[in-house]
Amino acid sequence: MVRIITDSLSDLTLARGEELGIDIMCLNVRFGDEEYVCGKELSNEQFYEKLATNPNPPASSAVNPAAFTEIFKKYLDAGDEMVCIMFSSKMSATCQNAVIAASEFNSPHIRIIDCENATMGQGLLVETAVRMRDEGMDADTIEKNIRELLPKVMTYIVVESMEYLKRGGRISGTKALVGSLLRVHPVLKILPDGASPIDKVKGKKSCNAWLINKLLDEPANKDYPIVIGHSNALDQAEQLEQQIKDAGIKNTFITNCIGPIVGTHIGPNCLGIGYVRD
Repeated sequence: MVRIITDSLSDLTLARGEELGIDIMCLNVRFGDEEYVCGKELSNEQFYEKLATNPNPPASSAVNPAAFTEIFKKYLDAGDEMVCIMFSSKMSATCQNAVIAASEFNSPHIRIIDCENATMGQGLLVETAVRMRDEGMDADTIEKNIRELLPKVMTYIVVESMEYLKRGGRISGTKALVGSLLRVHPVLKILPDGASPIDKVKGKKSCNAWLINKLLDEPANKDYPIVIGHSNALDQAEQLEQQIKDAGIKNTFITNCIGPIVGTHIGPNCLGIGYVRD
């Protein structure tokens, strides 16, 4: 049997993981002395509430090698094949910890893919791997196909407020203040080496328009869904989906809430898209 394994940076909930028949390795998030397992002990909604009210800035920790060792052993003992799609190794130690654990077994049945992406893009790759598994593809074919998709997966996030980028040291306090006064919203693109600002839009109404124009300028492959991500802003995500449809884009859609790890850096009320470029 082919097992698909990912981590909680994919923004797939544990409930969705059960529906898909996959394993989701959960990272931890910490507010001061309080530490929580993402998705198990702290929901996304609870995280964003704490983000707004807790005086301690959140910090995260990767999935440790021992957790991977345990799940790898379980599936190897059962005679299963594994395809692991992990959050970008340039942004978290989780992927490297999976590699460390896999080295203990030296087994060809463990395939670890650094997805060079995060959040919507990572979730899209996992959903695609599940579809391939359900179509009867073997682990080697799934790995090959997913690796071929990596450079084609586009992930963009339009940030609501510069405050959280400032807190994380991504921008200076001066830039955050000027951006707030001018109502500027940074646009981030997820690259293999991290999230990089590539543009900025002025005014809230321009945020959705930027994402829609990107899909029109660099169309999505219709064989794959478009993933809409939101940081605790479901109504806004639903509105964006309708606007994308109104623009004549015919893909199917998946909507996910952006979890605590990425949410720490972007804050609430952000929207983004992940898709496979045509």
